[in-house]
Formats: sequence, C-alpha cells, structure tokens
Amino acid sequence: MKKRLLFAVMAMCVAASGYALSEGEFVYTPQGRFQITGANVNANSAFQDWTGWTVYAGAEGVTLGDKFNNNANGYAEGINSVQSVDATAGEGMYFKFEPSDAAGSYVVSFKMKGAPLDVVKWRIPGDGTKPENNMVIVGGSTDPTYTYPIVKAEDGSSVVVNIGEELTDQWQTFNYAIVGDGTSRTYFISFTGMATTIEIADLQIAPALQFADLRQRDAMVEKIKTYVDCYPWAEGVLEEYAVTEILEALQAVGDESGQDELNELLETANEIMEEFFDKCMDDYLSSDPDNYFSTWRVKIQKVAKIGDWTILPDGRGFWENESSIAPDLGHYAGNSGWSYGAVNDPMGAYQQQTLDPGSYVFSIESTAALREESTSSSWTINEGWNPAYGVAYIVKVNEGAEPDTIAAVTKDLDALDFTPFYVVAQITESANYEIGFKAYCKDGYKDLKNGSVVYVKDARFYSKNDNKYNKREMTYEANVRTQITTGRENLTTAAGYLADETYLWGKAALKECADSIETKIAYYETLSQDDIIATYDRDVYVNTTSDSTGLLQYEVYQQATKYIIAANKEFLAENDTLNSMQAIIDNAEITLALRIYDTATGKEALRAAIDKAKDIQAQMKASQYSVENAAAIVAANAELNEAISLFTTTIPAANIATIVDIDFEQAADLDIETFLYQIPGAKGSMLLSTFSEQAASNQEFEKGFWANGEHLWSGYLRVGNGTGTVTFDPTENGSMGTNILKVACDFYVQGLSGRSLGFYLKDEADQDIFGIYRNFYDNTTTTNTCDADLTMIWAKSGSNYNNASPADATDSITPNYALEKSHIEVIMDYGKKTQYCTISSPNGSTTSAEVALEAIPVKYVLQCNYNNNDRRAWFDNLKIERVTAGEYIPSGVETVKTNAKANDGAIYNLAGQRLSTAPEKGVYIQNGKKFVVK
Repeated sequence: MKKRLLFAVMAMCVAASGYALSEGEFVYTPQGRFQITGANVNANSAFQDWTGWTVYAGAEGVTLGDKFNNNANGYAEGINSVQSVDATAGEGMYFKFEPSDAAGSYVVSFKMKGAPLDVVKWRIPGDGTKPENNMVIVGGSTDPTYTYPIVKAEDGSSVVVNIGEELTDQWQTFNYAIVGDGTSRTYFISFTGMATTIEIADLQIAPALQFADLRQRDAMVEKIKTYVDCYPWAEGVLEEYAVTEILEALQAVGDESGQDELNELLETANEIMEEFFDKCMDDYLSSDPDNYFSTWRVKIQKVAKIGDWTILPDGRGFWENESSIAPDLGHYAGNSGWSYGAVNDPMGAYQQQTLDPGSYVFSIESTAALREESTSSSWTINEGWNPAYGVAYIVKVNEGAEPDTIAAVTKDLDALDFTPFYVVAQITESANYEIGFKAYCKDGYKDLKNGSVVYVKDARFYSKNDNKYNKREMTYEANVRTQITTGRENLTTAAGYLADETYLWGKAALKECADSIETKIAYYETLSQDDIIATYDRDVYVNTTSDSTGLLQYEVYQQATKYIIAANKEFLAENDTLNSMQAIIDNAEITLALRIYDTATGKEALRAAIDKAKDIQAQMKASQYSVENAAAIVAANAELNEAISLFTTTIPAANIATIVDIDFEQAADLDIETFLYQIPGAKGSMLLSTFSEQAASNQEFEKGFWANGEHLWSGYLRVGNGTGTVTFDPTENGSMGTNILKVACDFYVQGLSGRSLGFYLKDEADQDIFGIYRNFYDNTTTTNTCDADLTMIWAKSGSNYNNASPADATDSITPNYALEKSHIEVIMDYGKKTQYCTISSPNGSTTSAEVALEAIPVKYVLQCNYNNNDRRAWFDNLKIERVTAGEYIPSGVETVKTNAKANDGAIYNLAGQRLSTAPEKGVYIQNGKKFVVK
C-alpha cells in the first residue's frame, strides 16, 4: 500500500518544563510516538513580532493586531502569547512551514488555554465542507498559494487536521505530527474562529523520528491479560495457541522499538486471540452479526433493537454505513441537552442472557460527545467536549428487586477516540443476567443545550466454564430439537384436524402423511444430547434448514418436519375452500334478515340464490377436493355475492329519503354570514372551519390540490386541520319512528405520525351519538362508539397522496390510490334502538357489534388535526339516507354493548349479536373463535 501523508487530530499532553522541544525527547501525538531529533525550526520570536504569521479575514486591510493581542510574557518569562480579539468564523492567522525534508517527520507543538468548557472546535469532515468550524488546521499542498484555511493535496486527499480537546484556564501543551511521503508541500498552521478567552504561545516545529506507540502496545497487553487471567486455564493451553508467546513479545517492545515492528506484532496478536476465542471460549453474541455492532449495514434510523441489544434511549438507535462510524445510539437531539434533555438518563445498549456458572468477559468500545451545532442532519463524528463517562457491567437480574452487580468498569469517554472496556465476571449461580453499556452525562455538562451522541463498537461476550459442551454445540442441539418439536406439534395439529368433523376434505391424504412422519419424529425424540451433538461439525454447520450443511437440523426438517407442515397447510387450504361457502351463505342470510331491507323487493330472488348455493354446498361436502370442485365453489361464491349486492339495491326509491348527498364536485363558496367556506352537494352542504382555494402547502381544507399550476383531484376534499360540519334533519314529521338512518362516506387515510382523523354524529345538544377518531400512524383510538375493528380502515404509509399520476388513475379525476379507499357505513336502527358500523377496504370487511342508540343526530362533523404540508387524508361521497323499516319484533337475539370477539363464553352470530337461545345451523363465534352448528 502506498504510504500516505498522515494528518490526524491532535492530543493533549502535559506541559513540559522548558520552552522548547528537547532533542532526544519522546513525544506522543495521535499519529504515534516520536523522538525529537533536531532543533526547533521556528523562531521563538514568532509570537513577539508576528514573524511568519499572516492574517486572513473577511475584509481587506485587516492586520494581525486587529484580530489578536500580543501579551508580553503571556506564557512565561521570555515567551509571549497572543490572545484572540475578534477571530470569528473564517477569520484568524496562519503560519507557513516548508519542510527541508519532504520525506521526514516533524512534531508541531504549541501551548493553549481558554475558559473552562471552551473546546478547540471540531475535527473537520473529510470533504472540508465546514471550514468555519476549525480552530487549528494543518493544510498541505503543492500549490504555494494560500487562499483559505482549508486546502487539499493534488491527489484529492484531505490534508486537514483539527482537534477535539477541551481547554481549561490552565496552559496545556498540544502536539501533533506531520509525516512526509516525499512530496514537497507547504504546510499551514492556522488558528481560526477563536473565542476571545483563548491564548496561544510557544509554537515549536522540530524534526523527529517515529517509534513504536507504546499506548497501542499497552492496550493490546491489557486485552490479552484480561483473557489470560479470567480463568485457570489448563496447563499448556496458552502455550498451544501462542498466547503466552505473543504476550511476552509485546511486553518486550520498548522505547527504541519501531512502529513497523509493533504493527506486525499487533496484527499477529489479533490473529492469535481470534483463534484462541474461537477454539477455547464460547461466543455469546454469535447468534446474530448485529450483536457485534458491525458497520456493514446500510443506514437505519430510530430502532429500539439492534440484534439482541435493547437501545437506550428507547427507539433511538441509528446506524451509518461508514467504515469509521459505529452504530449511533441516541442520535442528536436539537438544543435539548444530553439524551433528549433527560440529562440524568443513560444512553447505550443492553441485553439479557441465561448464564451458567463460569468465567465471563464482556468487552466493548465507546465514545460520546455533545454536538456543537443545532442541526439534526449531521451524521458524522464532528463533536467537541468530553461530557460523559461510561459503565460496562454484568448484573444478576432479580425480578421485582434491584439487580446484583457482579462486575462493572467505569471510565471517562473521549469525544473522538474510542475507549475500551473489559468486564470480567465469575458467575457462580445459573440465572438470568444483564450485560450492557451505559453512558452518563457528567454533572458539569448537564446544563449545556446541545444534542448528544454515543457510539459503541466491537461488542464481545465470551465465556469459559466446565460444561461438557460449549455454547455453539448446545445451540446446535437446541436448533435440532426445535425442528423435532415443530414436527411433533404439527403431528398433534394433524390429529386434531382428523378428529374434527367440520373438516370433510383431504383426511385420507393427511392421515397417510401423519402416519409416515410419526415414525420418524418418534425416532428423533429418542436421541440423547450426546447423540445429537455427535453429528455436529462446527466447520460446516450453519443454522439453516435449506442447505445440506445443516447436518441433523437439516435432516429432521427435510426428512420429516417440512412434510407434515405442508400437509397441514394443504389440508386447511382445501377445507377453507369448502367452508368459504358457509361464510358467504351466512352473510347472505344475515343480509336478508337486516331490518334496513324490510321493504326490499328482491327477497325471493336472494332466497333462491341462497338455496342454490346450499345445494351446491351439499354436493361438494359429499365429494372430495379437486381442481374442478374448487373452481365450482369459487364460481358459486361469486354468484351468491352478486345476488347479495343486487338485493341491497331493491329497496323501493319511495322508501329511501336522501337527507345529505355531497360528492365535493361543486365549487366552495364563502358564506358571508358565518365567514366559513361552504361546499354544496345535491342535498345539503358542508361548512369548513378553514379552507384554501389554491395553497397546497398550508394546513387548511382544500378541494383537490395544485401542482405546477394544475388543479388535481378537484372532486375530493383534501382534509386539513379543523372541522367540516354538515347540519341536517333526518326526521319525518319530527320523528324517526321505526325507520333506519344510514350514514355513508369514503376516506383515503394517510398514516401520519401524531395526527388523528375521523368523524362524529352529534345531537342537538352537541353531544356525540357516534364517533370514529383515530391516529392511523400509531394505531391509537380516541373514539370508537361501536368498538369496530378499525384496522380494517386502509391507512397508507410512506410517501403521500399527492404524487398522483394520470397514467395510474382509472379516470382523469381519480387518485392513484382509488383502490385504497375505505368505505364506512353507520346504521342507526330506531326500531331496535341500536346502531352498528360496517367498514370495507383493501384490508377486508367488518361489521361491529350493536350498541344502544338513544338520540337523533343533527350534525355530521368531519374532524382532524393534520397540520403537515404534504401527507394528508382525503374525504368523499358523504351520503345520509333515511330508510323505511317496519315494526321491530324481538326474536332470540338480544342487543349487547360488547364486541363479538370478547372471551366471555357467550355465543355470537357473525353480525356481532349475542344469542339468548340455542344456536341453529350456521357459523357462530365463541371466545373469539368460529364454530359451525350443523
């Protein structure tokens, strides 16, 4: 690989005695460890007479003195400092440095102080999009012209360096390295956008040689020793896997060791430890690659779970597919402080595991920061400050009581560099344990109104115990037994089907399959743990039932389980086809008996259609499944459904009085008395609390919407933030008598977060008689008078109803999503004094239970709180009719206020009515399940 110029963030170092880098001195920088080999190449007078410094600012003629004060002996006797006066974004000073050795290394050092919690700004994004956020930059370029604090190399690589360290009111020394690659470059050391509290002194630039970074050595030694000491390993194990050898080699790395030598040892150490983990320890996170917080994923947002981990705060897990970024747990929260303003709450991740006695090591790395800019669009680690400390832990879960802490490690978290945690626990009791990592805001940062971010990566959880088999082997056994259990469960299901007299088709084929599979499953059930694990081959096993490398797990599924699963599915499908006739026959008979059709003239025709369907049904029951018989049932069902639909249209026109009929085709007019907009219909009109003639971007009601000057969907009411009210009188001579009021309308609903939509029917006292009001995003309901199944209302998710395309429309004024319409009808029966609701949409159809009806509505109120610019709901075809019905004569059905799905032991018909007498032939519901009475 071509050696590249290294420019990384600076690190804070303890201020050294003396005023210059000393020859022979070792200096740590983020790039590594360097030894000073020569004298300072920058004159100490730089901050006294501005030698070598140039100002850059927005206005011409600005001098360094306009932006900085020169403080005599500001740092120490003989060394002045400069202090920012007014270095705003994009303004400051720079020092140009041209190394005499383009392939050499140099250490740049300076001293700085500022008010507590001042930060040396952000490290800049690689594309240099935010130059104004930099304070200290080292820019390199073959172009000697310096026109801006950010420059790039000719090859396009970023040559920008910045730091994310906190300043205090005490002087600190900052060091970083420039490592040349042989290309001649001009470097620019710049101080820009500085707060007036910040002072700089003693800029030093000295040649250096790079040596082994002993911090990297120490980190790897800590890791290896953690696992060496976690368990009393058998004699020779550590030597067998070369763990002892690599540990000794790393400990031998000293001051004069080279970085290349250390890099080779670190690479070898990682390989040795991976093999050691794989062969000698159980990996408790291996069930899901997400458990390691790998970065191979594409971006995800707002998740409560990642792999087996639960994310804190709940539902705020973010993931970026960038090699340098780990999952973002608790994404930026605008101006609300740490963890969305809950400054005492942690951010992080945890999971629970059942652990057997043994030795366990949980490791994880983390970094945390407060963001400096109020924007939710920042997805990179461009943070400053070090506001948090982290706690990695293993605790025993005690139901109803505080957990017992088994082991925990607490460390401060850096804003940029990941901090490693190693938690070693000796588990003595088999129980449920929680492993996790939580980052907490330090007290000094809780008042800062910035967003917060916590990253974690490289989660590992290994164990070693005295069990005969390791976790991989036991997981394999569990997967095999899952297939055996699934096979047994499906055999039990098949036996139930065979004994159920309501199933008439396919029993011979199902029994033949079940008898064959019973022998195989019975054999697998006799296998012991030893028998099963003896078939395990860790080098080829994958958790699958569709690949031959699945070993016994694959065999059980392929030889037995999948066949009984398929046989049960086929058996149910065949009988569902047969039984589908009964559901439609029941629906026809219920429809025939509804009081709303008392005066319908098509009763004899529908009865004849029902009798015909019953004859076909009897023939099918006496036969068995075939493609021809299934087709005959489908045709019979379609014919009966058509007969039902035709029957509903046979109420004589004289017995239907249309009270309201608004299809929103007519123009909206301003009512000068009420100053409300009015949309008239063939009967009645709707008054709107807000309305816009031509403004698709506001939150008001509209008729259609405007796009590119074209008025689209003008025959639909685009629902806004407010109410639409229709006042009407449904009575005849001031009374409803025994008549029925039918209220029908159509919705196109958008599932929009935090917004609700629905309608109400109100009486003269403005009290609700009926209502449906629901948030279709999170499926929460405010009002549901008849306890209808509101999931039957189609709610569109994503995008919006405004992206209409004429090519997709059924006609010039029909929306894209015409087939996503939900039709709702409210039936108010004043003879029975009950009301119920029916809903039909692409989600299906439902009829609610009947509830008591005690008043007469005089208002229809459409209501919503949609205040978003684009995604809305649409409304159409409001129709209210009074239908003549005869006197109500009670039979064996009583009115109830409970839903037919209630598990109360009562028996209901398919209309949701509870029976007070023994059921006759038909399909009924008890405890939420259908059953058939012959």
